[in-house]
Amino acid sequence: MWSQVDAGVALTIGAIVEIAAVRKLQRPRVFALTLQRLDPRLVARRPRSLRLAVAFATFEAIVGIGVVVFRGTVGFVFACALVVACAGFLAALARAVNRSVPCGCFGRLGRTAAGGREIARALVLVVGAGFLVVHRAIDPRAGYGFGAAAALALVITAVAIVAAQRIGAAVRPGVEAVPAEADDDGSVARSLRRVAGFDNDLYTLDS
Repeated sequence: MWSQVDAGVALTIGAIVEIAAVRKLQRPRVFALTLQRLDPRLVARRPRSLRLAVAFATFEAIVGIGVVVFRGTVGFVFACALVVACAGFLAALARAVNRSVPCGCFGRLGRTAAGGREIARALVLVVGAGFLVVHRAIDPRAGYGFGAAAALALVITAVAIVAAQRIGAAVRPGVEAVPAEADDDGSVARSLRRVAGFDNDLYTLDS
């Protein structure tokens, strides 16, 4: 059963990290702008911030695939790398909240400064990645598990992310630059986009 839980959690978090990486690679200048906002010293070193953006995105892309595809020792290494990636999300978001700026950690900059919603999402990702590390350390020979338990684990992980985001947004909402009703139509599609981190419209790069 635990192999199936591992598979469901890995698929959910791996997909989110992979989507974030693809979004960064599609528009690396967006994440480079985030890095400059989080570390003003990079403003005068824009080529370096762009290289860092591509490097971070490439790392996330490899980890997002590897944690789903591999098991055994290699799978454990990828699970550890996933913890690093998710912890990086959390650290960057914490700094963004402290500076009251948007964060493109999930591939976009937004009209809303980072707040409790983004922090809560990152916390769930860290916990999920931590579970993968512990499980793969305890049972290094565990194989792939597909079935009802895997599907249930996938759904529970996604629901946990949604619930955490709602709680986080209530505790510390981000500062809206536009009226909330203009950015939230309450649709199922919008909710799914939020699970993946696509919860803000794109800033212009000149802002």
